[in-house]
Amino acid sequence: MYFHMTNLEQDWDIPHGFAVMGNQNSEMLVMPGETCTLKWYPERVGIYPIYCTDFCSALHQEMQGYVRVSSKDSNVPIAFSLGNDKK
Repeated sequence: MYFHMTNLEQDWDIPHGFAVMGNQNSEMLVMPGETCTLKWYPERVGIYPIYCTDFCSALHQEMQGYVRVSSKDSNVPIAFSLGNDKK
């Protein structure tokens, strides 16, 4: 699996970091205007946290998320909701 990250920061001196919890290689540090790629081999199915590793602003702690890894034969659809679905 590859993660391609582009730092679209407007300020020239604010890098962003990126890491996957449990990744065996390294994090990446992306300078403004650059694009970097992180190659990751998940060892098992599950949910893995991703996050910014370099303090960049007051919103630094908001720069996080999750990656879901499913088995090759999985047929579970990828879906999301903003909580305002009408039924």
